[in-house]
Amino acid sequence: MVKMKTELCRTLGRHLLNWGAVAVAVMALSACAASSGVSNFAAAECKQISKRAESKINWARVPEIEIRVRNGDYSPMVTRLQQGRPYVLRIRNRDDSMRVFRAKDFFVNNAVIAVAVEGVRAEDTCINSISIPARQSAEVRMVAITDGTFEFEDNIVLLPFVFSGGPSGAIVIDERRETAGIN
Repeated sequence: MVKMKTELCRTLGRHLLNWGAVAVAVMALSACAASSGVSNFAAAECKQISKRAESKINWARVPEIEIRVRNGDYSPMVTRLQQGRPYVLRIRNRDDSMRVFRAKDFFVNNAVIAVAVEGVRAEDTCINSISIPARQSAEVRMVAITDGTFEFEDNIVLLPFVFSGGPSGAIVIDERRETAGIN
């Protein structure tokens, strides 16, 4: 009986040690955001627009959408955009601690032109999250390409909804409706 208990404890200990190593690895990798505050870990191919189309965008006239986080709550919780249009998303962290705006599906399925955190422009535009220091802002210049609902969360862990209470909000991109032409 004692031998069986000892063997069971060893087996459980090995499994817990393995899961502990996985948890530490996930936490360490989630902290691997670039110095610019963006993370591109596991971001596959992202949507892009042509350089010609990008050059025609007058960023001074593009709608600016502000998303604020205060006390861990995002406002507005739902942001609506129109497919095919450029936007400047400004994410303002009004808290005294860092916030991570994790929205992999949103970033991968829409054309991110530029990202800046605290005025420092990131080299990468194919990202999955943005780390925003306390009392700072991030700016994302993007073109809404794919219609649908894209949830985002405030989560430092790489795996979606792990150690999270669920989504913090959503960005809805409404389908572009073309005007019917008369033949």
